[in-house]
Amino acid sequence: MDGIFKCREKVTVLDVGQNYKITDKGYIRILQETANLASSQVGHGIADIERTGTTWVILYWRLKVYKRAGYNDTLEVKTWANFYNKIYSLREFEVYCNSELIAKASSKWVFVDAKNHMIHKITDDMIKIYKPLERRLFDTELNERVKLPENLEETYTYTIMKRDLDANHHVNNLCFLDIAIESLPETIMDKEFNNISIIYKKEMLYKDMISCYYEFKDEKHIVYMYNKEKNILNGVVIFSKE
Repeated sequence: MDGIFKCREKVTVLDVGQNYKITDKGYIRILQETANLASSQVGHGIADIERTGTTWVILYWRLKVYKRAGYNDTLEVKTWANFYNKIYSLREFEVYCNSELIAKASSKWVFVDAKNHMIHKITDDMIKIYKPLERRLFDTELNERVKLPENLEETYTYTIMKRDLDANHHVNNLCFLDIAIESLPETIMDKEFNNISIIYKKEMLYKDMISCYYEFKDEKHIVYMYNKEKNILNGVVIFSKE
């Protein structure tokens, strides 16, 4: 086994937009599912948390779309781990439809204790079972050091609801994208973005009040998500066409 995990996923009704083509959220949902299946295969998936006492926490998604699959299309997803130290891991993805590469993605994860969320060192035994590859799909690193620029006005507020929570009682990472999309100007509502980066800084919990700030800079639409007091950055979502 070469360390590459492969699976097939259908594009569902929930994955497509008004044109019946897969949305960015649909792509990331499929990638999220694939990542868990890959970890489950080696005994570190969601169903293994109670046994191992550990879990993976997402730090960012980075998605590049070349083409959008349609409703009910079958996608083949290939993914592999890339451990570049004993704390963090990258997971790379390639998405194919009818043997054509239609998207690629990279994600960064940290391994933590499931109860206290303290960082848990990645052991040599774990690295062996994941069989990581050195291959990366993006030439540059994603800049995770972001902060709210001065003089931006609040564009959207949202209170976290029960429906937003996942099995860990935190807001699922897909909801960050939902909130960011609601924060974009109405003039770009119907635009498709072929590059999406989601940077996670702080978990969102039930009844948290989230304040969003929008900026257009260097041909990128950027949404910053803060707590109500504006002293905790929860996440940043960056949209661009190229």
